[in-house]
Amino acid sequence: MEYNIEVLFLDLMKASILILISHIIRSKVKFIQNLYIPSSLLAGFLGLALGPYGINYLTFSNKASGYSSAFMVIVFSAIAYGSFSLIKHNKNENKENLKSFKGEALKRILALYVYRSIVSIIVYIVPIIIGIYVINRFQLLPEGFTILVGGGFVGGHGTNAAFSSVITQNTGWADANDIGMTFATIGLLLGLIGGIIQIKMATNKKYTYFVNKFESLPQQYKTGFLEENERSPLAETTVSSIALDPLAWNFIMVMIPTGLAYATIGYVRKIFETVPTYLWAFLIAILLIQILKISNLGKYVDKNCIQRISSTATEYLVFFGVAGIKISIVIEFAMPIIILSVVALVSLLIFMYILAPRLNNYYWFERSIFVYGYCTGVYAIGLTLLRIVDPNSKSKTLEDAALTSPIDFVEYYTLLLGPVLMSTGKVNTFLGVMLIMLVSSFVAAFVLKLWNPVHLERKTDSELC
Repeated sequence: MEYNIEVLFLDLMKASILILISHIIRSKVKFIQNLYIPSSLLAGFLGLALGPYGINYLTFSNKASGYSSAFMVIVFSAIAYGSFSLIKHNKNENKENLKSFKGEALKRILALYVYRSIVSIIVYIVPIIIGIYVINRFQLLPEGFTILVGGGFVGGHGTNAAFSSVITQNTGWADANDIGMTFATIGLLLGLIGGIIQIKMATNKKYTYFVNKFESLPQQYKTGFLEENERSPLAETTVSSIALDPLAWNFIMVMIPTGLAYATIGYVRKIFETVPTYLWAFLIAILLIQILKISNLGKYVDKNCIQRISSTATEYLVFFGVAGIKISIVIEFAMPIIILSVVALVSLLIFMYILAPRLNNYYWFERSIFVYGYCTGVYAIGLTLLRIVDPNSKSKTLEDAALTSPIDFVEYYTLLLGPVLMSTGKVNTFLGVMLIMLVSSFVAAFVLKLWNPVHLERKTDSELC
């Protein structure tokens, strides 16, 4: 069938139906509820089972394999709005805000930042080292293969959609997306299932401070539906609907950098051959943000609404990424996938139980389980696990993570340069910079005196005073 706009909407309709069915299944089947598997991931498995690599009942167009990369450009256009301020701030006000964080509060924030940085680096570099210097002796891996482990675990399906597009562009390896989606899916499942197992073990060993026994999330997090008294506004209305629909206004802010990226990337690559489309969209979005800030229009852009647009694109990205995985490619690289996934998980767990108590003091498990979820899937997985052990946010993990997110240099480096360096033969350059950041993180921990005595078991209120 010739590809046209009708085929595009047929693909989106099929995906939407499967996501709807999966969400209903999730709301009814308790086994799936207890695993907290996202509906889009469940739909991806369903699409994979019904597709050409399953019973061959459902087919998508031959362009569907590229949808994940396209949705990734939308996601990165939206990410910029969450990373940069849209409003001019008074310099004196900013200084006062910084001064408000001092003493133990500042140490607590920095300790979480250092810990998260160290763990993220480890999950990236250990599989790369094992893959390149050990597995390559027995089975030659395509260039860029090993960074997909960290990309899938730390970044999730979205990040690996971006990474695989760069790898394919630079090396011609067309199956990078299948491997990337596989690692991301493994990471997400390890994050959810492994996280819940660890929480159960931690409560028995009295590692958790706010819960004495394993407690599940509220029912709405299991079923996926919110009752009337549990609902909250989706976003703020910042423009009059008489002139322009508020959702359309925010949608425009995402579509402009997305469209401009595709329109101009060809010219950019005449100078910088390896620039990925998603990175160019991110940079254009930053430029648009500065224009909005200078023109004082930024105050009318609702970041929450743009976040919802980004999350919606991510749901479809996950679906098409998983549903389009070629099983034959996964089987071909089955052993490297298994070995490197185990290596990433073991590395993460070692640092979780050895390093986390020393950097995160009494609430070490609550804070480390959030980082565990963050480093095996996406931010939402870390949030889900944290809500189980810290339902009232008393450990201040979310606040501290939010404060340091704009200066997450590890994430910026891996997203912007990681796949480019790894797919163009500059492996040692990538690893060298990562090792410098790793050493710097440990040095910062010592210099800033962030280390604490190890307290594995929870303390009583009198012991904390």
